[in-house]
Amino acid sequence: MKRILTLLFILLLALPGFSQTNPNWEYYRTMRWKAKTGQADDFKKAAAKKTQMFNNSPENAIVTYQIMTGSDQGMFERVQVARTLDNLYNADNTKELEYWAKNVTQFAENPEGGKIWWRIKGWSANWEEGGTPSKYMDVQIITIKTANTSDFRRYMTRRMDIIKENSTRKIAVFKISSGGQLGEFRIITFFDDPMKAMGEWKSEDFDFEDAYNEKYGFNAYMTDRDLYTKAFEIYGNLVETHKLVPEMSFMGN
Repeated sequence: MKRILTLLFILLLALPGFSQTNPNWEYYRTMRWKAKTGQADDFKKAAAKKTQMFNNSPENAIVTYQIMTGSDQGMFERVQVARTLDNLYNADNTKELEYWAKNVTQFAENPEGGKIWWRIKGWSANWEEGGTPSKYMDVQIITIKTANTSDFRRYMTRRMDIIKENSTRKIAVFKISSGGQLGEFRIITFFDDPMKAMGEWKSEDFDFEDAYNEKYGFNAYMTDRDLYTKAFEIYGNLVETHKLVPEMSFMGN
């Protein structure tokens, strides 16, 4: 009975909510798992086997990161990547979920609720379609006040334009679609070498603030940046570092 209830719980989490959807968006589903005390290796082995069996192509890919910092340190975040709206609603993953419930959940605590995100393509820089997962991610999770959305969007649009034109930094922004606060975003920097996490500017003497002001007007950076930070909810600014778990991930063709 417990196993059946667990399966039903997972199935419910797998269904996207009716909040913010668009057939042209690219979706990502995240879920966080905590291994039972002393059973982290068992959880990793069981999840790795399931990944190899069911998540071994771009169409059904899952990547897994272990959270290294913050209140969720040690937990595993499983990410279903680059799904279409049709895939979210109509894919038949019954056997996959049954296998997970039968063979993996015995080594884990109850998971946190799943979340569905869509990638804002205009706010992505140096993004590689179908590329190999990066070894690390710095994940900034923020929640924006409804009344200040335009301030947030103005700074992010301008910031990302300059990064795309002048930096090798690999960064993407994801907006919540279901499972969280409507103003929730994830700003993620991907990197393999911690010493080069922020990438490199096109020249050694490049100055972001000067470039921003030159493009958008006198003192635009300080004005926009101040309004941007005031747009955050009081509780809504968290940063975590995640490390890739290759054996639990689809690593590309």
